[in-house]
Amino acid sequence: MHPNRKGENQVLDKIILKKNARQRLELTKVDLDLLVFLEQQRLLTLQQFYQVAKHLFELKITEYSFKNRVRKFEEYHLIRGQQFSEGFDGERFKFLCIGSKAIDLLIENELLDQLYSKSKIYKFNQKKNLMHYLATQQAVINILITFNAKAIKDADTRETKYPVLYNKTLFSRSPALYPYTEWVRKYKNLHRQNSGAYHAKIARHMTGNKSNAEIYGTTITIVKPDWIIELKGKKEQKDAIINIELDTGTEPIETLIEKVFKYAILAGKNPEKLHIMDVVIADKSISNRSTFSDGIGRTKNIVKQFKDDSAVIRRIKESGLKIIVRPLRLNVKKVYEALRKY
Repeated sequence: MHPNRKGENQVLDKIILKKNARQRLELTKVDLDLLVFLEQQRLLTLQQFYQVAKHLFELKITEYSFKNRVRKFEEYHLIRGQQFSEGFDGERFKFLCIGSKAIDLLIENELLDQLYSKSKIYKFNQKKNLMHYLATQQAVINILITFNAKAIKDADTRETKYPVLYNKTLFSRSPALYPYTEWVRKYKNLHRQNSGAYHAKIARHMTGNKSNAEIYGTTITIVKPDWIIELKGKKEQKDAIINIELDTGTEPIETLIEKVFKYAILAGKNPEKLHIMDVVIADKSISNRSTFSDGIGRTKNIVKQFKDDSAVIRRIKESGLKIIVRPLRLNVKKVYEALRKY
């Protein structure tokens, strides 16, 4: 469940918002669900929001009508829209964030917590790397709308492993709200001691003998994905955690290798879950004006460096971590295959 979100409560069939004596806006439960989704994902393009409305929430509406409806939502401060333009031949699109009135409405209907900080919504459209964020959201949406209302079955036995239903067994998680952290013990003034004293204190802790050991600690983040998708498994099947790492081709592959080791720590500490590091290569499928390539060359380079590093291969095997590296347009198919296999 969303930390800022309460349990599912009965929502009125229709909500009427009045602008003046003549103008009003009727909202249904699906409208509220869409607003909850927009708040949860922080920022989406208009096209992505339409994909979600049509395929995830099964809203029967044309793209033209949906655009007009979004415009209406903007007038009532339910949504904030902004245009993005990257030169004459570059990307051009409209992106959307939740509006202040929508926050009030969601709180009133117990879909957000009363303590929700409204001021933070004004940071949602101030992403440093907008294209990276939106490509990440496309990877998330592709998985959600492809898997929703389907059963993922074992590749051999054909038995259902994941009965998928959005917000019941399939969840979209912001890494800011679901951090991978651990509490790490520290020892006072260790930097002043020689290595023998340090190892003696560590040994006392490891054997349970804490006499004279002054222990304190701090919480550290093991790794922070670009986004998280969680799938609840059936009965004895492990829950699956898909950790999305969006790659635009500018990050050194060595950085991804470092993340493999961090995800291996995470997988090793949580053997009851299936952890997948899903490296998604941004490609031209994100839009018809995209400057990204087909992602094939980048995919091959990353896979080769992973395979050529014996330490990486060893840690993957030891930890049970699964790794996927695919261009955006091919990613869902590979994730599906991995879920059926493992």
